[in-house]
Amino acid sequence: MGLINNRVRKIANLFDELSLDIIVVLDGTNISYFTGIDSGLMLVIDRSLDTTLIVPRLDFQRVQDIVGNEARLIGYSTVEVPQRRSDEVLFVSKGLGDYLLKELGLKPNNIVGIDNTDSPVAKELGSVGIKTININDRVLGVREVKDEDEIRLIEEASKITEDSLDKVLKVGLEGRRENEIAAMLYREMIDGGADDVAFKPIVASGPNGAYPHHVFTNRVIRRSEFVTIDVGARYHLYCTDMTRTIAVGQVSKELRDMALAVLEAYRKAVNYVKPGVKASEVDSVARKVLSEYGYSSYYIHSTGHGVGIEVHEKPVIGPSSNEELRTNFVITIEPGVYIKGVGGVRIEDTILVTESGPRLISKYPVYLF
Repeated sequence: MGLINNRVRKIANLFDELSLDIIVVLDGTNISYFTGIDSGLMLVIDRSLDTTLIVPRLDFQRVQDIVGNEARLIGYSTVEVPQRRSDEVLFVSKGLGDYLLKELGLKPNNIVGIDNTDSPVAKELGSVGIKTININDRVLGVREVKDEDEIRLIEEASKITEDSLDKVLKVGLEGRRENEIAAMLYREMIDGGADDVAFKPIVASGPNGAYPHHVFTNRVIRRSEFVTIDVGARYHLYCTDMTRTIAVGQVSKELRDMALAVLEAYRKAVNYVKPGVKASEVDSVARKVLSEYGYSSYYIHSTGHGVGIEVHEKPVIGPSSNEELRTNFVITIEPGVYIKGVGGVRIEDTILVTESGPRLISKYPVYLF
């Protein structure tokens, strides 16, 4: 069974449960999940689980090579210039909703499950009396539980990330600019087999470490300071996410105390991960440790998040989360402390939730000092 057939079956129960006639997927990352391609415009699934994938005309041939006969493939354009070739299946219209209304012939008695009820497509359906039901949360819930192929791709992305970071650290940080380190990481990940970076690398040195999402600058990295590097590769659509805070030479007791507190919070939160545990409880474990060391007001983000086709997916490992962890969730654990004018520390790994507890996907050692 191919990827598309396998993934589509995971939401087949929605047809009967919600009395749907068809399912329409519009979100690009959801389409990527179901098809393995990165340029879909609309995926249509019928009750027989037959699929129609609509892509930009310019991507028709490339996507055809990827999906083969697994889905009916249609190129989309607003104008037919030039005329279609004999081997090209093309839908020409001012809007994608026309395909559902004119080609599929949907009527007001039809019910459509759609992952974006605010989209122009959904509004066009609603304007003629067709009922739409938002299924995005259900799709995201399916995406939370990773299969063996997804785990393998995330593992490969992690390996590329770790190898790249290792090469850059061996060259050395002192005397180099933040943006220089970011460029080196990017180059190493692409050379190592990544399709792209999962996100723009964060390289935050010295006082810039106080900003969790610092945008790298031309600041020169100096001795006796921390450098926080948050980095992840994307491999065959799948992401990873890892952060290491590295001391350049000897650092102050204040920075060492921050780092040791974050390390303890990280270890205890990781060890608390297992199926059935509430995500909010994992967050609470990390938060309690940092509070005991007097850093509660400097821990200003959640303890983690899901990872997959997007680098930030469900679940959120935070204080307001009402989700329970399940087997084959892939999440991050990333406590941090950020003090303006002083600097910051964050440690983050991508983790697989297994029946027996946490398994680190990213395995790069934590070298604080």
